Amino acid sequence: MPNTSDDKRRAAEMPLYRRLAATLQQEIERGRYTANAPLPAERELAASFSVSRDTVRKAIRLLEEQGVLYSDHGRGTFAAPEAVRQMSRFLDSFTDDALKRGGVPGQRILGLDAVAADMAVASLLHLEAGAPLLRLRRLRLLNGTPVGLQDSWLHLPAGQTIRRQQLEAKGSLYRLLVEDLDLHPSECLESLSATAAGEDEAGLLGVPAGSPLLACERITLSDRRQPIEYCEMRYVPSYRYKTRINKWSLG
Repeated sequence: MPNTSDDKRRAAEMPLYRRLAATLQQEIERGRYTANAPLPAERELAASFSVSRDTVRKAIRLLEEQGVLYSDHGRGTFAAPEAVRQMSRFLDSFTDDALKRGGVPGQRILGLDAVAADMAVASLLHLEAGAPLLRLRRLRLLNGTPVGLQDSWLHLPAGQTIRRQQLEAKGSLYRLLVEDLDLHPSECLESLSATAAGEDEAGLLGVPAGSPLLACERITLSDRRQPIEYCEMRYVPSYRYKTRINKWSLG
């Protein structure tokens, strides 16, 4: 059974704006605010929840980044349609994504080792070459079938680490980071391309060598905008991948 006392303690330790954001998101998911419905003005929300307008602004900004809300200058803030909310990639782990599809997520840990950052990974994570990282390599399963390979380099706070037993118990890396290390993945930067399966990848994924794979590189940022993970992923063609473009500009 879930430990409700631990859940309440973690909720109480969350910053106030995050608690407000979670409450607003729950109200949207429960249908209080339908697709494209306007939210009350900042001052009304501040009065309703007994918080400052600055807290309201931070909560709204977080939900906009997560694709739950959107703002129209001069008109207000609105609840995003469900399809847009489901496409948000900011906080979804593979586990959460698989569950939303109605599938059963799984993993096989292929490696979990302390390593020194090479120059390429160090540059992506804004670290010095040789900085200590934790490298995690996993085979991801959907309904028992291999669908992807994930190779992560994690920059954890000094003195903290992840044990194989922890990850196997949690099932989700991001859930473990939040619940055990108080490290909150907030958003990610991704690039997508196509590649061909090498011999090792093909053997693990159960596809012929040379088969097309969807390749994804991701840098995950914490809620303090610090890079905490660089991940290389390879997915079989049968795995459908969704993403959402949050902001764009010409220049």
